[in-house]
Amino acid sequence: MSHFSLRTPIAALALALGAAALTAHADTLKSENEIRPLTDKIMAQAGAGRTDNAYGAMSPYALIDIRALEVARTNARSSRMAIEAQVGNSIGYEFIRSEKVGDSLLKLTYIEKTEKQAIPWQFIFYKTPAGWGISAFSNGDNVDALFDH
Repeated sequence: MSHFSLRTPIAALALALGAAALTAHADTLKSENEIRPLTDKIMAQAGAGRTDNAYGAMSPYALIDIRALEVARTNARSSRMAIEAQVGNSIGYEFIRSEKVGDSLLKLTYIEKTEKQAIPWQFIFYKTPAGWGISAFSNGDNVDALFDH
C-alpha cells in the first residue's frame, strides 16, 4: 500500500489561536447547533471532489489568518490531481464524531471517502464572545489517528 500525503501547509496550519489576531472580523455561528450543518456543507463539497469549494465554504468562519487558509487552499487545489491519481475520485463523506472539551472547544471529525482511501478532515471550533468560529482545521492521510480514541 502506498502512502500519499495531503500534509501541505494545511496540517502545519493546525491553525493556532494566536493567528486569530491577524484575522479580519470572521463571521461566527451564534449557537453550537449551527456548527454541524456548516461542516456538513463543507464536507458535501469535499465529498464531491470540489476541494476548492470546501475551502470557500469554510473561509468566512475562519478565526485564523485568512492568508494562511488561502495558501492552504491554493496548495490543495494544485495537488488535487496527484491525490486523485493515488486514491481515486471522491465518492462522498461520512461523519465520524464530535468531541467537546469544556464549554469553548468543539472538534468534529469526518472522512472524505474516495475510491481507495479515507481522508480524515478535522475542524476545531472555538467559542469567542461573538460566537463560534473555526480556530483549527486539518486534513491528511493519517487514518490511524481516527482509532486512537
